[in-house]
Amino acid sequence: MVPAVDRRFIGFLLAGGINTLFGYSIYSAQILMGIAPSVAVTVSTIAGVLFNFLTTSAVFCSRDLRRLPRFLIVYGCMLSLNILLLEIAMRAGLGPLLAQAIVLPIFTLTFLAMRRFVFAASPEQTS
Repeated sequence: MVPAVDRRFIGFLLAGGINTLFGYSIYSAQILMGIAPSVAVTVSTIAGVLFNFLTTSAVFCSRDLRRLPRFLIVYGCMLSLNILLLEIAMRAGLGPLLAQAIVLPIFTLTFLAMRRFVFAASPEQTS
């Protein structure tokens, strides 16, 4: 039998894949329309947050909207990190589409933040 954490991580990776395709599609469309990369990544992140909350909260079996502020904090931090790494990659000579594709794996850190900060068991759930 697969431990619960492993099942959750696998579910998170699947949901993350869907979320990534959604966000990267929005980002790519904007880049192809000539929008600045930092604006495109911001808009695609904002557009994907509620979609991501639904898919990620399903993985962690909690659709409690009281968790949304923490979820937004995690995504705000990840957005800031994304913009910084995107800028570094582009200054290194990569185009915006390739640069963002290379930066995307950093979002596996999101699982740890979600598990420990957003969807951690509350005291009433563990007693």
